[in-house]
Parts: sequence; structure tokens; C-alpha cells
Amino acid sequence: MENQLPDTQVRDETKLAELGYRQDLNRDWSMLHNFGVSFSIISVITGLTTLFSYGLNTGGPGVMSVGWIVVSFFTMFVALGMAEIVSAIPTSGGPYFWAAILAPPNVSAFASWVTGWYVQLSVFLQRSPSLTGCNRFNLLGQVAVTTGITFGMANLLSVTATVGTSYEATAGRTLGIYAALLVSHGVINSFGVHILRYLNNTSILLHSVGISCFCIAVLAKAPTHQSAKFVFSTFYDGTGIDGIGWSIRASPAYVAACGVLMSQYTITGTPSSLKLG
Repeated sequence: MENQLPDTQVRDETKLAELGYRQDLNRDWSMLHNFGVSFSIISVITGLTTLFSYGLNTGGPGVMSVGWIVVSFFTMFVALGMAEIVSAIPTSGGPYFWAAILAPPNVSAFASWVTGWYVQLSVFLQRSPSLTGCNRFNLLGQVAVTTGITFGMANLLSVTATVGTSYEATAGRTLGIYAALLVSHGVINSFGVHILRYLNNTSILLHSVGISCFCIAVLAKAPTHQSAKFVFSTFYDGTGIDGIGWSIRASPAYVAACGVLMSQYTITGTPSSLKLG
């Protein structure tokens, strides 16, 4: 007896047929697998470890805490909007295809082309905190995302290996770890999404446990706990040189705007799963 397709898959195939497309890709990922993609790419642990000092120096606790709330609030609207569109147009490719469908026919091809390149080329900005604000159209794009994050992991592994050992984290060794990681990523991705979905589920577990451990450790072992006023209203400008920060060179609002980018960087990746279709 033939297995019956889920109602949602039947509806998606019917909708694709109405749009003039036949479904070629096998949709065998569950809701948990799709959640795992976005959750892994957002990677709160990665954002915390790479940007914590950036946030403390660019606005301080006040900008970090309030910025996180503000960015999360507005990002939720973007996520809800994308969820509405992907439920109506359940295709692979994501935003560039939506642009072609939603734009007027006479400009649909151009809108799709611009959107597709914008999505690819903007990711380098979102994943490069030191260059945030000037790289939204950087031509390294998607390639730089993967290599940049992997290099961060190589540095982390190299430094971790020095704890309690005689290992020395030289530039050459770090580059060797970096190369090995890139090769491993290429090999894993060559086997397709069937392996990746299990890695995503593992990532969900590791991230959940890791974040929980961070929170518990900070609350239980921090030598002092600051007041709510300190957390939400303390502004600090550690930018600039010779003690003259950009709050003086430009304005405190400018520093706060730059500091908010910490939160934006950390939750980058919310629409990742929808691009898989």
C-alpha cells in the first residue's frame, strides 16, 4: 500500500503547480530539522563569544541590553513577514523567487536578480562585526561567511588546546586547523542534506545546553551582581583613540547605533531554513 503524503505537502505541491512549477526536491525535513538550520546559523554562543567585548566597548551594558530587546522586537516582524510569504509561496530559493512572483511582471526579472545578489552579498556584513556598516554589498559574500566563521572556530580550537598543555597556538597551526575544518565542511556538504539535518539536531542540543550552562554559571558564580539600573542605563564609550571616543567625535547616538549591531549580528540567520524551500 502506498504511503500517503502529508496534507501540508499535498497543498504545497498543488500551490507549486498553480505557480507553474513541478516539485523536484524531496521534502523530508521535519519542523525540527528546519528549526535546527536557523537555530544553528543564528548560533547565540558564537555571537556571545566573538562580540561580547565589542558590545562592552561600544555603548556598554545599556546599549547591549536595550539593543537586544529592540533588535529582537523588529526582527520578529521580519520573521513573521517571511513566514507569511513562504507559506503562500512554498518554493526553494526563498527571497529572490518571491521578488519575481510579487513584483510587477515588467520588472520581476530585475527584482529577482537584485534580491538574489543582495541576499548573497549582504551576508558578509552580517557575519563580520569589525566591518559592519560598510560591507553590505561586499563581493566576497557567501564565501566569506563560511570561511570567516570557520576561521573563528579554528582560533577557538587552537586557543582551547593551550589550556593545561604545552601546546602553542602559532599562526601556522591555526591555519592548519582552519584548512582541516574547511575540508571537513566540504566533505560533509558533498553528501547532501540528509547528513546535515542530523548535525542540525545535534547543534540544537549543544546550543541549548551551552547557553543554559552560560546563564547558570554567570548567575551562580559571578562575584558581584549589578543592579537593573546599571544593566539597562550604563553607557560606555571605549571607541576611538587617545581616550577620545566617537561619542565625542560624533555623538553618543552614533556609538549606540554601532553597539546595537552586536545584537543584529548575533541573531543573523533567522530566515535560513526558508531558503531551503
